[in-house]
Amino acid sequence: MLRSVLHRLPTPLKDAIKARVYPSEWHLQSWDGSWHRHPAGRWSVLVFYPGDGTAGCTRQLQEFQANHGRLAELGCDVYGINPAEAESHRAFAEANGFTFPLLTDRGGSVARQFHCTLPIPGGPEIVRTVYLMNPERKIRLANRGAPSVTAIVRSIEALQQASRTGQ
Repeated sequence: MLRSVLHRLPTPLKDAIKARVYPSEWHLQSWDGSWHRHPAGRWSVLVFYPGDGTAGCTRQLQEFQANHGRLAELGCDVYGINPAEAESHRAFAEANGFTFPLLTDRGGSVARQFHCTLPIPGGPEIVRTVYLMNPERKIRLANRGAPSVTAIVRSIEALQQASRTGQ
């Protein structure tokens, strides 16, 4: 029933709802001063993680680093995102050899846009969340926690195959 109501909505209203429910625009700075946004025509994995140097976050991002070559072969960029400042990101990236950008989301505005924060006094708390976005900036996978990077790679391969075959 809800689906039939949504199909009857005027296009501008549907687009406004989609923009609110399915965020796609972000523009954040890395620890090295470079700015990043979802690149046109490329797949992206956004990894929202609670903190630099914590055991769970380190393991999760190390798994992305271990699979970074395969993700690059698939035309997929990886971005680690949290509110930590550049110096914290720099130390974390250098200590672990991360070659993908760790981006500073000051105030957690992008994390809130992607619905992966808990509002607490003193600022938002990031809920570990991974998003896979296609080249058209559509979310193709959203997962709380630390999904297997192997599963993400398989998802990209399947989605790319479906795009090629028109399925």
